[in-house]
Amino acid sequence: MKVYNGFCELLQEREVLPETGWVFVDKGQDIDSLAVARDAKYYVAETELEEIEFERSKRTFVECPSLMDVVSVLEKRQLKASAEAYLDAVIFYRKNDSFKE
Repeated sequence: MKVYNGFCELLQEREVLPETGWVFVDKGQDIDSLAVARDAKYYVAETELEEIEFERSKRTFVECPSLMDVVSVLEKRQLKASAEAYLDAVIFYRKNDSFKE
């Protein structure tokens, strides 16, 4: 299991995320809130058994491929996006199943 303390740390380590699977957070958090999601602990399973356990004990945040897609869309823009802009785009994607324009 990999644990990331805050969205910035998760974003910095995105290149080592698995090609499939989910990013999880603790249950009971308002992960649609920028402030909460920015400081949340993020969990990524490294084995199938961990993934099963996380599905029981945690809450899904975003699929790893979807996170990479959101990041990719923002990286194509001329201006460099802040970590908060990436997080806002991921939250938008979670709510709307669409990329933020």
